[in-house]
Amino acid sequence: MSVVALASFDGNTKLRECTGICIESSCPDATCLLTSINLIPYTWPRRTITERLTIQVRLPNDKTVTGWIEDPERYIDFFIVKINNVAGIDAAHLSHLSLDRVMQVEPYRKVAAVWRYFDSGKLKTTSGVDLASVCAHTDEKMLSTCRIHEMGIGGPLVDFDGNFVGMNCSGTEQRKTPYVRRPSIRNFMWLRGMVSEFSTLCCSVKEDVEDAVRARIKSRYGGSCFLMAGGGQYINRLDAIFKKDILRKPFKCAGLEMDRSAYSLASESSKRLASEMNQSVVSLASFNGFAKKFSCTGIFIKEKACSATILTSASLVRVPGSAHMIDDNLRIEVCLPDGFRVIGILKCYNLHYNVALVEIMGFWRPRTIKISGDPVTSSMDVISVGSLFAHRRLMAVEGKVLIGKQSELDCRELCVSTCKITKAGIGGPLIDTDGNFVGINFYDEEETPFLLRDVIRRLLNNKWSSTDDSIVEGVENRWLLPGGTDRNADAIAAVDGNKWPLPEPRRLFGDELVCPPHRSHLRERHLPQPRRRCCCHVGRVDDHC
Repeated sequence: MSVVALASFDGNTKLRECTGICIESSCPDATCLLTSINLIPYTWPRRTITERLTIQVRLPNDKTVTGWIEDPERYIDFFIVKINNVAGIDAAHLSHLSLDRVMQVEPYRKVAAVWRYFDSGKLKTTSGVDLASVCAHTDEKMLSTCRIHEMGIGGPLVDFDGNFVGMNCSGTEQRKTPYVRRPSIRNFMWLRGMVSEFSTLCCSVKEDVEDAVRARIKSRYGGSCFLMAGGGQYINRLDAIFKKDILRKPFKCAGLEMDRSAYSLASESSKRLASEMNQSVVSLASFNGFAKKFSCTGIFIKEKACSATILTSASLVRVPGSAHMIDDNLRIEVCLPDGFRVIGILKCYNLHYNVALVEIMGFWRPRTIKISGDPVTSSMDVISVGSLFAHRRLMAVEGKVLIGKQSELDCRELCVSTCKITKAGIGGPLIDTDGNFVGINFYDEEETPFLLRDVIRRLLNNKWSSTDDSIVEGVENRWLLPGGTDRNADAIAAVDGNKWPLPEPRRLFGDELVCPPHRSHLRERHLPQPRRRCCCHVGRVDDHC
């Protein structure tokens, strides 16, 4: 591939310079160069670019030629600059990059950013890791940890096998660089007739790609709509919004009806506190291939030099119905506050308390929360915060703490609040009216259990004060175990643990939409029952198993 340097001029005044790369196209008489829209100042009217500005291109052989941009107003994320095929521009000096080559995306693959200086012609590179999400939309921008010079904007991002990953588009001050993905660039050029249909190589994998896209859509939005044929409505869905969300104005459409009093009745201070959690809260999802298995909320609790740690629920990776096992085949993705999606790594977990720590690379200076505050008292006002993974939407709902009320779940150290959340809020923070962290939320149909910050602080102190990952039997030391199940299956299989069943999505009809039925099918509450529950499948609870 050939990396070039480009500069825009207004007369003899140089305005901007960027890097570009030669790409294959269907233009017979011109060579196409992919570069950033930063080549032209944003304040410059695009309709006058062709008439008033000059674009100079410095080639790898140090020759300088003049280029042009056809219809500059149609571009959004990048420009295609064309240069005439004249003497001096030949295959000996320019190799054209193909956008048709399909490659498999691997988490945290090593990549390199390349750029060229316009004045000196020198070529520079820097390396990092790709933070791309496997399931991200084609048009979503991704991140890498390559730190580029300002002149590197518009340059290629390649993996260590020489495959073109994307075009670096911005981000010189931060320790991560956004880039436009190769498929997005190719789709744009194909729609405008600048490249031909998919090659034979691409056609061989086209069906697989389409199947993967369909699986991704199904994993994001489910196989059925909120309203089903014949009436009725599903509840207990993974990506359901908070009905009494205080951060969204009321609306009604297609069976989605928010509580019309929640937004108007919530105080401005509550809305402000919830909104301020936006930079601390993330959404997570676990995938098996393209199939989404679980999604929930998490919160930043620690930062390092080039990574960040997220506290969330271990339901993200738990084997359904198991008190001791996680699924090692799952891939974790994290949707950041800015909308970017990156790969997460399970660092450690505690299945007894159903909490986990997930670490991500390439996210610096997050707004972490402090796990401390005033004592939790009964009837204190609290706010539960959650985030939808599919849309990166922050949600919040108000409620009160019910000290002394026992949760229906096994863990005896859980407390209960009246905040009515959905499954999307699992792992999300519960905060008080001063913004202090109170605990981490879990889900039940009739109440919202939460684990107090004192328990979480004790677990974190045990983890961060330890010097190794040695296995120590016992409920609380289970936190010290690493992410893999190969080391914990035999060590703790004999130890009875808490199960954290989740109700399955189900359909409500008629009056049930207004007043859901009592969960008599789960437990006869008027009869004395032991607290131990056997859960053979997620959503199925049977005390007589």
